[in-house]
Amino acid sequence: MNEATQLTLSIQNDKNNYATFQNGLNIDNGQKVMYLGNVSGGPITGSKGIVKKLYANKAVVDMGLVGTWNVPYYFLSETA
Repeated sequence: MNEATQLTLSIQNDKNNYATFQNGLNIDNGQKVMYLGNVSGGPITGSKGIVKKLYANKAVVDMGLVGTWNVPYYFLSETA
């Protein structure tokens, strides 16, 4: 047991596997989305929610127990 081994963790929700929205043209109220951002103090990466309202550069997303957040479109992806 003198050898060091590196454990790996496989992540199911790898954000490189999801295409994010670039603007509000392809997103609608009531649509299910996934948050892919990593902002300190923000929602948890991979949180899923429903779009409640659309603005020019962001959407209001209800993420259940995580809360309701104003999220820029480039942090949102369609759920699989």
